[in-house]
Amino acid sequence: MRRRSGSLWWAWVMVAGACGGGSPEHGVSSTGGGGGTPAQGGSTGAAGMGGTAGTGGAGAGGMAARRPWPDSTAKTLILADQLPDGLTAAQQQFVVGHLVGTQKLTLAQSQPLRALAPNFLVLHYHLAIWQSAPAVTFIVDGMSWGNDYPTVTMNESWFWHNQSGQRVAATDDGKLLMNLGDAGFAAYWKSSILAQIAAGDDDGLFADSASPDLLQWEAQSPPEPRLAGTGARDTAIAELGGETYVEAWQAFMTDFNAALAATGVPLIPNTGSFTTSWDTTDYSLTAGVFVEGFADPTFAPADWQRSMNQILALVGKHKIVIVQNYLDDPTEVATRLYYLANYLLVRGDRSYLDYFAGGPLEWYPEWEVDLGAPVATAATVGDLATGGAYEREFANGWAVVNPTASAATLTFPASARLVTPQGGGAIDAAGDEPGSITYGSAASLTLEPSTAAIILK
Repeated sequence: MRRRSGSLWWAWVMVAGACGGGSPEHGVSSTGGGGGTPAQGGSTGAAGMGGTAGTGGAGAGGMAARRPWPDSTAKTLILADQLPDGLTAAQQQFVVGHLVGTQKLTLAQSQPLRALAPNFLVLHYHLAIWQSAPAVTFIVDGMSWGNDYPTVTMNESWFWHNQSGQRVAATDDGKLLMNLGDAGFAAYWKSSILAQIAAGDDDGLFADSASPDLLQWEAQSPPEPRLAGTGARDTAIAELGGETYVEAWQAFMTDFNAALAATGVPLIPNTGSFTTSWDTTDYSLTAGVFVEGFADPTFAPADWQRSMNQILALVGKHKIVIVQNYLDDPTEVATRLYYLANYLLVRGDRSYLDYFAGGPLEWYPEWEVDLGAPVATAATVGDLATGGAYEREFANGWAVVNPTASAATLTFPASARLVTPQGGGAIDAAGDEPGSITYGSAASLTLEPSTAAIILK
């Protein structure tokens, strides 16, 4: 898990929240989008839900009916990274009225929210292919934070070993790489995680740090040359029956996904940003994906295209797609618009967004802009190319993105209005929404490199 800059807050998230577990005292962040209580089908804001999409049958990979994943075809829907402890009653009302869900909640936190909105989604957090470092906790029984390392460490064959016979840990936070080819490990992973999900009444599994392409730099303490560089794709490994790590990953995830789907639980691994050119992993094998580092303004145009095309392919298969990136400060309006416009280019029927700064509970007014249903749907971003930028039309407006190194000028009807957010950020104890929207002319619009705009008709 990474972000564009290294604040002290983010350093805590990497160790205690995103990469190795959570914390009983702290939340990472939350965001919101709109009016209406999600469970009651509210529709006055971005997160109001009028229907459901893909909650069962073949369209959802055979998942049994559980709490529905709301239809995002015509709405910007926000799924928060985490919520803080100690929400006031007003903040609880804000959460259920603006967010579709979150992750990493104990029952003590989720039950009051579901008393207000029974369909509020909560994802269980667990590492995908790693064992949490011994001192890092996650929710183990729905009620308390702990770690199963004392159990796991008794089974040496479950751990990945380099050719010197050493366990391999991550260079950043000490989590331990596991052996996907060991049947005992795979069985334990399925049974223990399913028990944790059942105990917490969770609606899915956010399986963090899942992408094989991360191994080239992360799984190197001590060094593991077989996974360096493009090794995860290219190196046939005896311990994996002669398969590459990517091939073993695909078999492991297919089996893992089927076990969860049989109980109606979608598996949603953190796949990273999809910018690694050599990574041939089939990320469509699971019910969904969590795309961290989504649409970063620093991406080279080729990396941007690669990432967006991968996401569009998954959206086209009706996968759950959660996209997330970060702000250095809530006042970064241009970056906020860039994330939102990119989300709008790829938004499908089960697409969810989050971006935030210092958290842990934030709201941005642009999430409430109602563009309505899309007029155009793309198979690749090339289908959206126009005038040196990329544009998607909706019933009520357009989202335009310029990921290139050159400025692009676009024209729109004389009545078109440019959306400009004002304010936004932390939600106070009174549950008030910060920020507002102002409008300017968008008849002729010049987008500088790595910028975007939202336009209303």
